Order: sequence, then C-alpha cells, then structure tokens
Amino acid sequence: MAEWAKKEDFEEILEKADIIFGGEGNTDYFQLYHPKLYSVRNSAEEHLIVREADGIKGMLGVFPAQMDVCGRKIQVDGFGTMGVMKDARGKGYMKDLMNTAVSASKSRADIAFLGGRRQRYEYFGFTPSGMAAYFSFNKDNAKHAVGSADYGIYSFEVACDSKDEKFAAKLYNRRSAKVVRADDNFFTMLKTCRSTALIIKKGGKAFGYASVSGDYRTINEIEVENTAELPAVLADYLNCFELRGVAIAAIFNFEREKLKVLDGVCENMSLHCCESFLIHDYVKITEAFLALKASYTKLYPCNAVIDIKGYCKMAIDIADNDFKVYATDKSVDISLTPIEATRLLFGGGACFGLSDDIPMALKANLPLPLFYSRPDFV
Repeated sequence: MAEWAKKEDFEEILEKADIIFGGEGNTDYFQLYHPKLYSVRNSAEEHLIVREADGIKGMLGVFPAQMDVCGRKIQVDGFGTMGVMKDARGKGYMKDLMNTAVSASKSRADIAFLGGRRQRYEYFGFTPSGMAAYFSFNKDNAKHAVGSADYGIYSFEVACDSKDEKFAAKLYNRRSAKVVRADDNFFTMLKTCRSTALIIKKGGKAFGYASVSGDYRTINEIEVENTAELPAVLADYLNCFELRGVAIAAIFNFEREKLKVLDGVCENMSLHCCESFLIHDYVKITEAFLALKASYTKLYPCNAVIDIKGYCKMAIDIADNDFKVYATDKSVDISLTPIEATRLLFGGGACFGLSDDIPMALKANLPLPLFYSRPDFV
C-alpha cells in the first residue's frame, strides 16, 4: 500500500529514482534534472512510496506550489518522479500511488498537473490543456529585425551572483500571473530540466535573465527590462552562442507585449499544451483565469450553466466586462465530464471552436489562459 515517505527515506528515494529514470549506475539523474527538489533540500516527505521487504519499489512525488493570478492565490500540486522498479512492475503499484495522490491532492489543492502520456493519465482525470506559444528565431530574422544596428550590445553570463538573483526575481514578479518562487532560490528554479540560468547584461548592468537548454538552442523563459529590445537581445544571443537559430518556448497569452514583439519578427509560431491538468475546484480556477483574460481583452456577454458531472453545477455570468463564477442549482445549459470541461475551458480545441454544441456567447470567451511555467515543472 502507498504511504508517505519520511525524511530518512530521502537517500533511498534518490537512489531508486536515479535507477528508474537514469539506469543502473546513474547517481545524479534527478539532482541535475530537478535541483530545486533534490539538491537544495530534503523533499522526502513530499513522496508517496510503496515498499517491499527489500526496500522502496515505487514512488510518486506530490510537490506543493502556489500560483498568483491577478492577486488570487491558487494552491497547486505537481505530480512527478513517478516510477516503479523493474522487478516490481505489473503489481498495480503505480495505480495505487496515483489513486492515493489524487485523493490527497483533492483535500489540499485547487489544481494538479503532471507530464506524461495522455491516455495513461486521463484515467485519473488529467488532460492536456493550458496553451502556450512557441516561436523560432533565426539569423535572417535577426538581420531584418535589428537592421544596421550594432551587435554586441548585450552579453550573457551564467547566473550566480546574489544581486543578479534579486534583480531576476524582481523582473519575474512583474508578471500579472505567475508561479510563486522564492527570491533566494530563483536561479535554482531556472536550472530545472538540466537548463542553464543566464543573466543578460547591457552596458555591464543587469538587463534581463533567461533559462536556456543545455545546448543553448531553446530559451525556456526570458524576461528583459524593455520588451521592445527583445529582437536585438535575441540577435546578440545567436552571435554569442554561434547559433543559426533558437526556439523561444512557452510565451503565454497574458504576455501581450512579448507576443506582439515576437510575432512581428520570428520565423514561425506554434501553439502547444503546457501540461496535463486535473482541476479540483472548477469555480475557483475558472474565476481566476477569467480575471486574467479580462485583464488584457474584452469579455463577451454570457450567461451559462455547466454541469460538471460528479463535481458541481457552475454558472458563468458576464456583462460589461464584469463577471461572476459560482456554484448554482440553476437549470443546466451544458453537461460535461470533468475531462470534457477542462478541455472546453482551457484546452487547445477551444482555440478552434471545436465544440459545436456549446453556446456561442460562452465559446467566444474560450479558452481561458491557464498556464504553467517551464522552470516550475516537476
């Protein structure tokens, strides 16, 4: 049976996790992949484990976090480090771990997320949703975006200075919606998934930061003091790391200035789901992300009641860009399973209006801008 681990289980959790994901003889897979969880603190008590006589055979991390969305605090659980030792597979351990984790999460969080195969985790209520834009920027884009301007204005250094860390955290916290991060652990967050944390400097002074992949070919997150200078920053980035092109990942719908600037100069743009989400409190999550959408665009007048089977009946009332979201006993306009509701409200299909039986007034407000930042993945 699944049970919560104790602090003294930390070393064995790390040992078994490294073997499950990295292979026999691997001793630092998760320390490098998720330093925020396994290098700077003992996270043992955030793991469910299954034991046999000779030790831990399966595990699942349930890592708490908080989002700030237009001042609204949202409690989040990230499911990660999920695995079972080869000699214990086929015994139902992962199903037991997931069921126990979902039950625990429902009692303490508003929403949960994970990464992994869609069909496997939809059995537990998770489904891909939350949209992000991905851009590609190359040398030709740089030439025409920057024109005859001088290159070499911006420099890029591996981040390590505590003053730079405070500066980067301050830039990040300008966002109207974000995953809450500790200022004194900010650079560690940026190293998630073997990424490198960079400080961007202009004239020798800190101007921005970035989290980039180990080969420097993908920018996972970037913030600069003046978004209008982002094309010139990217042009210098290509020169600095001798690249022909770079991918800029996970720009969210509420980041309007970034979207406009990048859309104006980049070669391509595509939309991706952020992660698979399981919503526990549909009213709270819908209200928060409706508020976020209202902060950057006009909402369409709407009165709709959605029956989310097994969860609640939820009313969405919108008039003059004011809105209310609340549980109700009013007559229902739409009846959906939880997965269908998540996909309708926050999924990629809503971008294309794929739900034919949804009232047009509601459909016009969807999808809502649910997101989760890459450095905060688990």
